Amino acid sequence: MADDGKAAKKSGGLMGVVVPVLVLTLVAGGGGFVVGKQIVAKARASVSTDDNHHEATAAAAPASTAVRELPPVVANLTAPEGSWVRLQTAIVYNKTDAPQMEILSSKIADDMLAYLRTLSLTQLQGASGIQHLREDLSERAAVRSEGHVSEVMIEMMVIQ
Repeated sequence: MADDGKAAKKSGGLMGVVVPVLVLTLVAGGGGFVVGKQIVAKARASVSTDDNHHEATAAAAPASTAVRELPPVVANLTAPEGSWVRLQTAIVYNKTDAPQMEILSSKIADDMLAYLRTLSLTQLQGASGIQHLREDLSERAAVRSEGHVSEVMIEMMVIQ
């Protein structure tokens, strides 16, 4: 009989652990479900707000702007030795300036080539390096085109 009492205590002890673990698991699962539903609802609301913002921005953008893709620019970097960059860009300009853009686009591409040859790999690293590159290229294009180019967009950049 003493053995039966030990068995009952062991099974009661096991049930005393399993039941609270099961209850805590169900509570945690329910809490995760509720929090997940809230996150999804906020994400959906954010996406619809962003879509409305993009539609408003597109409607506010002047219809008189155009985008022209420039030929790819391949240049060697100053450091490290043997490193190369291939840059695919496009320029944003006013449609009324379209006849001049054929000549200006080749001058801008040549200016980009000369500028890229002065850069090192460390200057192009990270998001801030790419942002600085885009700003510098936009500024140089605006100067080269005497203000006709409003922005340079980097479509693709490969560094080898």
